[in-house]
Amino acid sequence: MFHLFTDKTKVKYDWIMTIDISKFSAQFHLNQKEQDLFISLINQCKNKTTKNIRSFAKENFVSPSAIIRLAKKLGYSGYTEMIYQLNFLLKNDEENKNKLSDITSFIQDISEKDMQKFIQLLNENKNYPILVCGTGFCSPLKDFFVRKLLVLGYPAIETNNYEVFETNNINAKIMIAISKSGTTDTILKPVQDGLKHGLHVVAFTGNNQSPIAKNAEISFTLLDDKILDDRNITANYFYARVLVLFEYLIDRIVNQK
Repeated sequence: MFHLFTDKTKVKYDWIMTIDISKFSAQFHLNQKEQDLFISLINQCKNKTTKNIRSFAKENFVSPSAIIRLAKKLGYSGYTEMIYQLNFLLKNDEENKNKLSDITSFIQDISEKDMQKFIQLLNENKNYPILVCGTGFCSPLKDFFVRKLLVLGYPAIETNNYEVFETNNINAKIMIAISKSGTTDTILKPVQDGLKHGLHVVAFTGNNQSPIAKNAEISFTLLDDKILDDRNITANYFYARVLVLFEYLIDRIVNQK
């Protein structure tokens, strides 16, 4: 997966081949050497062999100051905070793998209050347009949401068009934003513009601490099995969970009627 690996380093980092940091590297403008260094950091955290900064620097043939520069480039105060956050992320990733993927294992964590509020919003605004946005792997979910809502008589529209949200000339009342990371700029901007026009924003995301989740009036957080797999190369049931939750909500709407 990583073009940066030679045959020798591929053996060393064999476990990490399912982790894709291409978007991460682009976001923080990491050069090749910084990418290698970051992967080495993840490797030591995964193997629970955390070393002090001088030992880690010596092992990777860099200076401690180079590691500090990388930490600050990634937004951390220093090496210690960077290691702490990586350990936390990997621990969550491991715990997520141990969770069941049946319907009850992720429906039970969804707030009943939020589900009722979502149903109420749809019922109260049935005659107004509902804007649904999502890109990349979330785009098919966006299409499904719209088709399902249209079948039930809701005037749903799929759009990622900035102008629609910047003006809201169509007088939409509800916006549904679908984003696994919850940080996608092309979704975050419409969310922020929608809020300016008083839209009720409902988010389906895999990260409850993300900007999209925090901006949303209702945020449904579904388990993201592979947080570190940027390009969704390995199996991730997040998208299936979103569909099942949405179908569950629709089923409750139909049954109430």
